[in-house]
Amino acid sequence: MKITARTLSGAICEVQIEGPVFKKITTLKGDTLDLPWVAPGLIDIQINGFAGIDFNQPLESEDAWHHATQQLYAHGCTGFLIALITNQEEGYRQLLTKLSAQIHRDSRNCLGFHMEGPWLNPDPGYRGAHRAEWMQKPEVKLLDEWLAIAGSLVKLITMAPEVDLDASLRVIHAAVDQDIKIFLGHSAAMGETLRSAVEAGAAGWTHLGNAAPATGPKFENVILHALAQSGLYASLIPDGLHLPTHAFSVLARLLNQVNPSRLLLTTDAMAGAAAEPNGTYTLGEIKVEMGADGSARLPGSGRLAGSTLTPFQGVFLAERMAGLYLEDAWKAFSTRPASLFNLHHGLTEGNSADFCLLSPEKTPYLLATYHRGKCVYEAP
Repeated sequence: MKITARTLSGAICEVQIEGPVFKKITTLKGDTLDLPWVAPGLIDIQINGFAGIDFNQPLESEDAWHHATQQLYAHGCTGFLIALITNQEEGYRQLLTKLSAQIHRDSRNCLGFHMEGPWLNPDPGYRGAHRAEWMQKPEVKLLDEWLAIAGSLVKLITMAPEVDLDASLRVIHAAVDQDIKIFLGHSAAMGETLRSAVEAGAAGWTHLGNAAPATGPKFENVILHALAQSGLYASLIPDGLHLPTHAFSVLARLLNQVNPSRLLLTTDAMAGAAAEPNGTYTLGEIKVEMGADGSARLPGSGRLAGSTLTPFQGVFLAERMAGLYLEDAWKAFSTRPASLFNLHHGLTEGNSADFCLLSPEKTPYLLATYHRGKCVYEAP
């Protein structure tokens, strides 16, 4: 199969696909403007649920899995991590067992798990929508249980090292030895605690700017400390709700301007994403209400509980809010997160043929999604 298209940098290329990989990519001369754009498939490292399906509750059927993953394809996502939020140990065992079995049967676009809990900071300023009573100090024993069930599908863990620094460092070392990435989040880690975690192997910060107190010292705060920590990646949620536009713009541009860029984009989507608006959904054991503004919030408290953002929508919102080049925003939502997990992703010969075709019109429109060389979504 051959496709002629324009890359996001403007180059015209002929892409030859053989089986599941890019066989040959040839740059062509010319200035044809009506060709579709071609770009690597989007990779989302934090999907709690999607299209009415909550991954933090047992799947009702095989059809539910296919529906959620197909809808992710329909929004340009060729790879994602299931985010499992803070739960009881038995809850983790049940979810990991059933979801791992499903992934082994038919992985679709799922790459594995992002364990967002239970090693988070229970303080009201940091816990977000997570249940504080289920949080605990880090322990290698629980990590070993997860690995015994899910093995290499455990890809990413978010934790708050200040809860117990010595125990956290033991977990970080053990996780890194298993090629698991550690991000900090729902955390007050600053100064020496932050440096110690990074030296032990922590690689990033989960949804920087969120799950942080609304007020605090103007200089001694987690956002500035995370930005100042050399080499630390940070994910941002570009929905205009988790971060107001001015804050997102500043953080995204700062993270993107360092070399190499440390900017990652994620939706933190929950079941209400790509589903009926203004309804009530779940995030594990938590009831979440959709607002008229598209927000997902806990009834009563108004705390944000994930987002209803979709990956394809998110990359263009990030472009507009931060004034990024589209190519930079797309990298932050595709090849950069892929590189963290050693995935051969991108428009390079020999890589898995996972890509999107986009309309050349000004209004972003997804024409098709390809995964492993096969068309898995085509716009009607």
